Amino acid sequence: MKKLTLAISALATTLFGASAANADITVSGSSSAAYLNDASDNARIVIGQFVSFGMSTTTSNGVTISGGMSLSNSVTTESKGVGGGQKLTFATGGATIVVGDVEAGDTPGAVGGAVGSTIGEQGGFNSDAEDGFADDDGIGVSLSTAVGGASLSIVYVANDDHDSIGTINSSGTGDDAVTSASVTIPMGMYTVSAGVADSDTGESSSGASISAALAGGTLTVGYSTQSLVDGTSDASSSDLSASGDTTVTGASYAMSLDADTSVTVGIQNVKDADSDSTSRLDASISRALGGGASVFLDLRTLSGDATTKGSAMAIGTSVSF
Repeated sequence: MKKLTLAISALATTLFGASAANADITVSGSSSAAYLNDASDNARIVIGQFVSFGMSTTTSNGVTISGGMSLSNSVTTESKGVGGGQKLTFATGGATIVVGDVEAGDTPGAVGGAVGSTIGEQGGFNSDAEDGFADDDGIGVSLSTAVGGASLSIVYVANDDHDSIGTINSSGTGDDAVTSASVTIPMGMYTVSAGVADSDTGESSSGASISAALAGGTLTVGYSTQSLVDGTSDASSSDLSASGDTTVTGASYAMSLDADTSVTVGIQNVKDADSDSTSRLDASISRALGGGASVFLDLRTLSGDATTKGSAMAIGTSVSF
């Protein structure tokens, strides 16, 4: 990335003069290739690539302003696309403000995930237990800052139906606002996180997690409760037959076996207002090869009330450039 940064900065200075050097331009990327055996026992090859272009400058009074765009071949769908370009970030004095496309934390306290995006996006699972808001991102503003020894995050999505141009407090159908707040506080050997979220749709959530060092690794446990709305929260799945609370309990444990090898395991149980419930078990092992490259093995098993359940396995390599 450093060579690309120097080359682009030199080219900009040559073409546009010395004033172009006021901005720092960076290029970074990542790539992955994996063999996947999904929940329906289909053998698949999954390739993903991502290139990010970042731009930043610092004002005379010390405010750093940054933005960027990206090119991707996503593991979510077999398509190439352009992303980003929908927000600006302002950082100063330990506080960071983002204006534009922001995402609210609608599942506070929900922990237990351990696998990467290959299984997360292409594992082929289909749970009948509904969790999470119908929409949690859109045009708005977020603030993250330190308060004493704690960290605070506040997100206000003014319009969840638009990402870069949208009406605040719109009365249009689907143009809903979402607000979330979370705080993380170190307490001796423990770290406690808690959060709440609320949407104009009538959805709301709250939850907390606690983590601690244990036997050479880090143990995290969490609990989340989400009040969901039938016909809204499940608009794309129709999994709910009644409005009510979804509860999510989970735990994960991560540790390093040596300087290059790490292992993470996680479990998560979900139960919704229909009394549909699932139990999910994750395991992941990763080994760094140097130069930003690593190899990984991910496993996930889903049981309970699910249209598609079972096990999935992915083995592959990922590279950061």
